[in-house]
Amino acid sequence: GPSPTDPAAVAAARGAQREDRRAPQAPSVTAMALALFWVAAVAVCLLAEAKDMGSGWEEKTNDDGKVVQQLKIEAPSMTEEDQYGYTMPDRYRCDSCKAVMFHLEAALRKQHPKSRRMKDWEFTDLFDATCSFTAFEGYGIKLINGENALSGPGLPRDDTLAPGSGAIQMSSENWSKRLGEICRKIVYEKVGEEEIYEKFYKKFKAEEAGEDVSGQPGLSVDLCTKELRECTTGPQAPPKKADGTKEKKEKKKDKKDALKAKKDKKEAADKASAKGKGDASEKVDAQTFLRNMAVRHGHTSDEYVATRTPVEWEKLVVSIAGKLFNQKAEL
Repeated sequence: GPSPTDPAAVAAARGAQREDRRAPQAPSVTAMALALFWVAAVAVCLLAEAKDMGSGWEEKTNDDGKVVQQLKIEAPSMTEEDQYGYTMPDRYRCDSCKAVMFHLEAALRKQHPKSRRMKDWEFTDLFDATCSFTAFEGYGIKLINGENALSGPGLPRDDTLAPGSGAIQMSSENWSKRLGEICRKIVYEKVGEEEIYEKFYKKFKAEEAGEDVSGQPGLSVDLCTKELRECTTGPQAPPKKADGTKEKKEKKKDKKDALKAKKDKKEAADKASAKGKGDASEKVDAQTFLRNMAVRHGHTSDEYVATRTPVEWEKLVVSIAGKLFNQKAEL
């Protein structure tokens, strides 16, 4: 054979090595699998970053590379009237009436004898207990469709939340007290305890007899809508067009009358305040001030100076502040 030192043999060997280096290397199975895995992972992450799942839910990738689901929940923004007002704000009066009807109906059905009517003192005691503020627990406001709404037992909007969505309810003792006050006004002033009972009993008796109760609304939303007119139903009627000159004169007159009425009201309030407080420049101690204030608020003179726990004192201070705020707002 050729000698290892033969120039021709050495040249042939070097050419073969160069051809081996130019030939493509077959990739290993492990390398191909890893490449496919990383391509798929990147694609999944990119798709998951902004995937909208509906009902407020979003699917995203967190900092650790894990796909997570997130839900944005908004809390209602409470006004000063919502937080400190003594009376129920007008925007919640319709739902307040519905809540009162729900509680009255439930209490009567629970305690009503099956074989006879209730006596006057029986349903009067029942209304007293039902309209106490402790009976209206679990109420507050939620943000529903971007608007604050009263929420709690007997209000149907609590069941209209879309699956997966959520809302934070802001509750406090003030809502229970306001609902109790509305309940007492409806039962004892606007409708009457006997009339409330009769409306319930007619439907209750018809149900016991298996009769058609379609004409007996009982204590339902219809009472709030048709009789008490706390709720507005149907489309709002468009405002009537009026003559421009006449309308301007009427607005000017209304504004003048409103200013005069406001001035008269303020003067009357100042006189009443001066009569109740005596000399405004007179200095009094804290106990005398609190006793006089309790009497002006319709309590006994020792109502605001009785011994309390720190928590009860805080609640009392907030309650007094709310009353003072409402008094100043009316002036």
